[in-house]
Amino acid sequence: MKVILLCSDYQEKLFPYDKEWQPACLEVLNVSNITLQVDFLIENGIKPNEIHVLLGHKSKQVTHLLWKYSGIQLSSNFQDFRSFLAENYANLDEKTLIIRSDYVFVREDLKKILHHDSEDSILLIEKKESTEAICAKVENDEIKYFLGHPRDHYVTHQVAGVYSLSKEALQYIMHSSNGFEKRISGSMIPNSFYMENGLNQYIDDGSQITGIVADKEVFQMKFPWDILNANIYHLDLMMSQLTENDISSSAKIDKTASINGFIKVGDNSYLGKNVVVNGNLIIGNNVVIDNGAILNGNILIGDNSYVKDYAKIEGPTVIGKENKFGHNAEFKGVSMRGVSAVHYSEMFGVIGRYVDIAAACVSGILRFNDTRQPHKITGRIYTQENSNAIFIGDYTRTGINNVFFPGVKIGSNSALYPGLNIEKDVAHETLVIKKQEIIENSWGAKKYGW
Repeated sequence: MKVILLCSDYQEKLFPYDKEWQPACLEVLNVSNITLQVDFLIENGIKPNEIHVLLGHKSKQVTHLLWKYSGIQLSSNFQDFRSFLAENYANLDEKTLIIRSDYVFVREDLKKILHHDSEDSILLIEKKESTEAICAKVENDEIKYFLGHPRDHYVTHQVAGVYSLSKEALQYIMHSSNGFEKRISGSMIPNSFYMENGLNQYIDDGSQITGIVADKEVFQMKFPWDILNANIYHLDLMMSQLTENDISSSAKIDKTASINGFIKVGDNSYLGKNVVVNGNLIIGNNVVIDNGAILNGNILIGDNSYVKDYAKIEGPTVIGKENKFGHNAEFKGVSMRGVSAVHYSEMFGVIGRYVDIAAACVSGILRFNDTRQPHKITGRIYTQENSNAIFIGDYTRTGINNVFFPGVKIGSNSALYPGLNIEKDVAHETLVIKKQEIIENSWGAKKYGW
């Protein structure tokens, strides 16, 4: 079986992680999602030379991750998937597995479709927000049609990014037009390429496509909070499998550490004096947790990081590699590689690569009316789980005593002046400076009666 991984699209709605990231390369539990998918395929009998990767936005980021897989086919310079199929169709097998690599799956659900005996099948999830997705009407496990962003009553499921298709089905995709020929009156669909448009014609001409419903959650890296939600979900799954301690022989645990849960400790890592662990904890290699650090809930900490000096981490949290959390810093959420928060701060959300969290930075995530923070993105209002979190793009510097309002998004390579209240989104590569008025009056000993 040939496999095609689609990781070509740019996702504007992912701001502030749109500019520096190919969505397929975003990490889940400190591992790139595209790497997780390739490893799964190889472990399940797919040879590297049977895997094609369709490149586009941030293509070098993908090749940097995949070049060590000898034989993998990296393809770029195609206008869209149809032109890729036209050039490679003759070399495809009778069945091809197509995966949208900006989707995050549980392995068992990928196995269901990989090993299914139907000639054509597509992975589905129970519908959540039909007007935000490409959806399907399913009867007795058979897909009757696809619709783009329809109202709820027209469909039963959402398409979940995995397609196992015959060469005949691929012919229909290869020759399909843009947009959706099948649609609801009044719908407005961009004049872009959608595989499901060709598959509708394939169904209309008498073919059958089986709908396979995922047992677990499937996430698409479409909005910034999807990074947080996917990591939280998969962290909980990982921690549910931790049923006993697993401590490297080269790791050390101080006798004053209080551990209330199961821990997995990597090579040369150290849990030091007066550390408190309340929950399950997995730490990588060369990690230092010391001097009164407090860790509550499910927490994963990447290699070469430290948490010390009464820092407090609240789970569920994924801390990336090479992170530094120091004196009284508090954090909950997802931090990417190289984040530094070494002085007092309190942050919740997704923190991009090598972001510097300055002293006394605080995120305010609760609105006075206790509702989720609405986001206006590409002209539409979105209010979803964890949309109240703070989202800071890669390589950005915060200023001392920045206060972040619920849901604000800070672009990559930006800098924030000390003392700012961040009340709205900040674009990429932006310096925000505070303008303040100063009143000066005379003062001195005479004011004290001298």
